Amino acid sequence: MGRHAMGATPQRADGTDRAPRRRGRRGRWLVLGIVVALAVAGGVAWAATWDAGPDCSSRTPITIAADPAMTSALKAVAPTVSADSCVDYTVEAVSGAGIAGELSTGRAPDLWVADSSRRAADVTGQVRIPLDTIGSLASSPAVVVGKQVLSLATWVDVMRLPGLRIGSPITTSTGNAPIAGAVAAVEKGTLTTRQLTDAMTILAIQQGNIRADDDSEATRLALADSTGSPTVTSEQQFVDHKRGTPASTLTATVPKDGTTFLDFPMVVTAGAGDRDAARDAGRRFAAAMATPEGVSALRDAGYRPASREPLPGAGVGQVQAVTIRDTAAQERTLRQWAVVAEPIRTLVAMDVSGSMTEQVGSTTRAQLLVQAALAGNKLFPNDTEIGLWFFSTDKGGPGRDWTEIAPIEREDFVRPDGTTQREFLNSRAENFTRYIGGGTGLYDTTLAAYRQVLDTYDPNYSNSIIVLTDGRNDDPESISLDELSRRIRALADPARPVEIVTIGISDDVDTDALKQISALSPGGTSYVARDPGDIANVLVNAVAARVTAAGR
Repeated sequence: MGRHAMGATPQRADGTDRAPRRRGRRGRWLVLGIVVALAVAGGVAWAATWDAGPDCSSRTPITIAADPAMTSALKAVAPTVSADSCVDYTVEAVSGAGIAGELSTGRAPDLWVADSSRRAADVTGQVRIPLDTIGSLASSPAVVVGKQVLSLATWVDVMRLPGLRIGSPITTSTGNAPIAGAVAAVEKGTLTTRQLTDAMTILAIQQGNIRADDDSEATRLALADSTGSPTVTSEQQFVDHKRGTPASTLTATVPKDGTTFLDFPMVVTAGAGDRDAARDAGRRFAAAMATPEGVSALRDAGYRPASREPLPGAGVGQVQAVTIRDTAAQERTLRQWAVVAEPIRTLVAMDVSGSMTEQVGSTTRAQLLVQAALAGNKLFPNDTEIGLWFFSTDKGGPGRDWTEIAPIEREDFVRPDGTTQREFLNSRAENFTRYIGGGTGLYDTTLAAYRQVLDTYDPNYSNSIIVLTDGRNDDPESISLDELSRRIRALADPARPVEIVTIGISDDVDTDALKQISALSPGGTSYVARDPGDIANVLVNAVAARVTAAGR
């Protein structure tokens, strides 16, 4: 048979034209009846086969902002949720440090996945928008990572790890983990408030010394690999690092009393007129993250699901979660951290009077003072600004009891001779015995030091003077204690507070006078170090006193 020409009318066998058959109304209903019957017989299976998705007269665009590490999991699920709804989801990467800026402008996303509920509350409070959370999308425990991290009982043990690096507890959830864990231990009674304060003080000072300009989770993990310095990060960051660095020998652990969890809540950040639509879209997306597809995407990115089930074959396995009942206690502790982490600007006045050569046990007062100065200088972070005076009667010339050894500069300031300020101060402290002689010009020196710091006050620092002495004022030409008190009170400016810290060396020190002098300033403190073993504690206590005051 040959082919019919295109458009030719079909013919019967007898050669006459065959007109197309038309179905009447009855025929159409017959076909529809058959389809309905098949649908009833096929039930749900038929519906799933023939469902073409939602009938949307229009589609709503919704933008979700999240940390770059989270975006891969969200992007893996977004197409499916979009296809099953009338919403087009777009996922964009915004760093934790940059989200506040995004929310403060017209570029604010509709939804934001914060890394923790505390961070969500802090940021929304900062930009003054309502805290409207939908629920947790994922989870990840805070972990301690290093090459040789020994067994840890509490988070205070973590704080005491040599060379530990953490993010800022004020702005990062992983950096806050040691503090949150320790606060929970205080609530349980397994840790004292003083133990927490002391450990936090040392940790804050240490972090001021070592924090880099490019500080980040990835940077700290890379340093842990290259230098062995331990760090606190999330399990997700650790797992991601290990997957990307097969040669890494890092291991992760948590303290025996448990750890905190990052809970990744989804927050509604849309404008007032769009909040209801964004909230509905967010709920749909959050539900999708709990499906097998969502959980798989989270695990592929190193996260646990919101239910906190451990990652198969990775991470730290099943861990105990710690909780804080009194959230106000955590906020007080963070305020304390902010105080102790504030850079210090101080002028140290060291007594070089003749009595410094007297014995104190197996050492001399001068040697004790040198140990105090060196121990203190070791504790100060690099961003500390510090200057040094030596004092005894007429040391700076007739009628002047002090002489400047070094002007106030940062500890890492490089002097003209190529040494840093820290190195120069240490060398002068070690060789200060050649300056010894004369009486103790305590009162005149204290007043002059107070004036010097007040006149050069820097509002970006905590300004103070530290006076180290072995005795009592014995300059017959100096002002009296009453006159010193009167003059400092007259000079005091609430807008320029200068803290006075006095440290006595020896049993002969005039403790009453030193206490009165320190009390002239808000937050001023006075201590006595009678042997070398007391020195480090005295200096820690001096800083810790500021921390304790901030928590009231």
